[in-house]
Amino acid sequence: MIELRLLLESALITCFVSLAGFSLGIPLGLLVAVTRLKRLPVITSVLAVYVSFIRSLPLLLFIMLFYFGLPTLGIDLNPYVAGILALALNNAAFASEIWRGAIANFALDQIEAAKAYGMTEQQTFWRITLPQIWRASIPPITSEITLLVKASPAIGIIGIDDLTRRASTLAASNYEPVRMLTIATLFYVIIILAITQIGRMVDRRSQRQYELV
Repeated sequence: MIELRLLLESALITCFVSLAGFSLGIPLGLLVAVTRLKRLPVITSVLAVYVSFIRSLPLLLFIMLFYFGLPTLGIDLNPYVAGILALALNNAAFASEIWRGAIANFALDQIEAAKAYGMTEQQTFWRITLPQIWRASIPPITSEITLLVKASPAIGIIGIDDLTRRASTLAASNYEPVRMLTIATLFYVIIILAITQIGRMVDRRSQRQYELV
């Protein structure tokens, strides 16, 4: 069935764009969180405004502003690059709060012990702090990527044939909206369940490794 093949292609597009945005957004969010906690005079304030702005703005509107606004600055991106970057910037703002919470709950005595042992600040972060805040952040990060996938239909506004856009297009052409949207729904359910299961597996494996240390 041609419709099923087209929907499968769009499901893969949804997965690719969401995963790319997530892969960029998570480390960017960590950078934002760490920088804000250092309380650098101007940079911290700018990042706080960025996080508040993104978190208060509908993703659809942000993508439109990002895609249609950049050409006014002489920056012309194709829809896929713009969509991925917009999702990454959106994801980074939310992920930064996850990282910031994990860092805030990190035991300070471990940092003091690392300093007493002679480790530098960078060594302490990469060898002690990051592995533990990563383990604590796996469940909320898993939830964040599922939210990103469910919010990804917003990229359709700039012409990307994601799963929702393709289902709507097919429904308008073959006059079978219920069937097309039902198939799209099943694809979304499969994607979300797969992400959730992978997140649980990573979490369990991380916990087992920690218990063996």
